Amino acid sequence: MSIRKLNDGRFFADISIGIDPLTSKRRRKRKIFKNKKDAEEWISKTKQLYKSQQFISDRHLDFSTVKDFYLEESKLHHKPNYYKIQEYTINKHIIPTFKNSIIKKVTPTDIRQYQSKLIDDGLSYKSINNIMIILKKIFDKAIDEQVISTNPCKSVKNLSLDNKQMKFWTPEQFKLFIQLINKDEYMFKVFYTFAYFTGMRCGEILALTWNDIDEFRKEINVYKSLTYINREIIITKPKTKNSIRRISINSKLIELLHDWKQEQQDLFSKYRMKHSNDIHIFQYKDQAPTKDIFSRKIRTICERDDKIEAIRLHDFRHSHVALLIHQREDYTTIKERLGHASIKTTIDVYGHLFPNKQRETADRLDDLF
Repeated sequence: MSIRKLNDGRFFADISIGIDPLTSKRRRKRKIFKNKKDAEEWISKTKQLYKSQQFISDRHLDFSTVKDFYLEESKLHHKPNYYKIQEYTINKHIIPTFKNSIIKKVTPTDIRQYQSKLIDDGLSYKSINNIMIILKKIFDKAIDEQVISTNPCKSVKNLSLDNKQMKFWTPEQFKLFIQLINKDEYMFKVFYTFAYFTGMRCGEILALTWNDIDEFRKEINVYKSLTYINREIIITKPKTKNSIRRISINSKLIELLHDWKQEQQDLFSKYRMKHSNDIHIFQYKDQAPTKDIFSRKIRTICERDDKIEAIRLHDFRHSHVALLIHQREDYTTIKERLGHASIKTTIDVYGHLFPNKQRETADRLDDLF
């Protein structure tokens, strides 16, 4: 450490801050001040920052390098589908804007402008918020690597989401929908009936094989989920630990599955494909179908009769809950079938569908008069 007075009367401060672990070279900080007191204060603060590990290194890592560090960590600590989704989102939405950025100079204003660009691109607010979460994590990684001291994403707020009203079909509406399915679309009839009477998530349904059906106990063993990323099938554990469960199913649904299995075997034989209990239950080609196939088909079927309004594929899960509530099932039973972590989750999501208990309580107070 040294302070040297220059010929023009200013003071030159020079401080050593240790060895760079990547280059094995000594790292130094140098700065010129108008007076000696300012130079001494700067040296003192710089040493304190370094000792408290808040010091920002001289390594000029570019955005792509920090992004690679982040993805490596994601691959190491998360499920394959999580990593794949992170990689896909970064390459599609983030890299085109930030690949040439100087990471130390990115400001909150730059992040807000990027957020506005995503809005102009027509992405949904939910998708934009998810992209911004990933971007923030990348800048957090830059902080971990001591490239920057603050995250420019931190002061940029998420976009407000409009809470869409939950849609579901009553048993009568579901029966009308099923009647609109043609005979040559039998697989779709079985799929939608299965979804309506089990409340399983789409990825959980698509991952099922015939081995996962316990006909003796009339149960479904749910322990995996299927998704497609870049046209590649990814099989993982379900959404949460509590999503691993067994779901009881009714006899008529078992019979429906039996009929579809026979039709599936005939279909495989026609295409000279081997059939076994390891085949995905709703597979009708050389690999499992995608979620989009069943999502689009709902709209196609509903267009055949204007009496039925199309719902999303995930709304079949909501419809199952509404059905259970209609049958006066309790929160605990619904929680177990859905694979929620706690009853609180079930109540938070579906509590508004239950009968108004306050009205019943108020009515009982009449007995006290």
